[in-house]
Amino acid sequence: MTIILYELQPTRSARVRWTLLELGIPFESIEGRGREIFAMPELAQIHPMSKLPALRDSGRPLFESAAICTWLADSHPQAGLIAPSGTWARALHDQWTAFTLAEVEANLQHTARNLFIYSEEERVPAVYEQNAREAKRGLAVFDGALKGKTWLVEDRFSVTDIFVGYAVVWARVQGMTADLPNVTAYAERILARPLCPYGAMG
Repeated sequence: MTIILYELQPTRSARVRWTLLELGIPFESIEGRGREIFAMPELAQIHPMSKLPALRDSGRPLFESAAICTWLADSHPQAGLIAPSGTWARALHDQWTAFTLAEVEANLQHTARNLFIYSEEERVPAVYEQNAREAKRGLAVFDGALKGKTWLVEDRFSVTDIFVGYAVVWARVQGMTADLPNVTAYAERILARPLCPYGAMG
């Protein structure tokens, strides 16, 4: 098995890097130089919108961090990084992954696009406050779910935490978690993991 990861810190490709490291899977990293990676023809052959992360696994292309991380954990079940398909714990993984994307990350990303990606003429600063409010609503749900727990699913570290942890640390950098004690402590546990690459976000 040969794995090639197209990545750039601190994009969501960090999720895939961490998953690969936790699984102990050797991989080739294509980081490019800055934003030049987005113009690479090889990236466009994997991701139809030339976005990161993108991955080739034995020549097969795969994109979207949720799909990639889940596939990697599923294809290495001996590592125990994800609950087996058909279990309740796996349903909870799917729940928290979908919730993260819809209720937290979508808002963080919309603000980021307006801050850094769109041209001056395209930016809509009025969305910043609205996006922050909606992201905080999602983070508050995590704060409740983490009460009395260390990790989200079966109270053991898993790829669910790698996935959710990225969004939580991102929100922490934006100052959105200060009044959420359980989320704040969770972010600190995420960042304290030996292989965690999310420190580059701050």
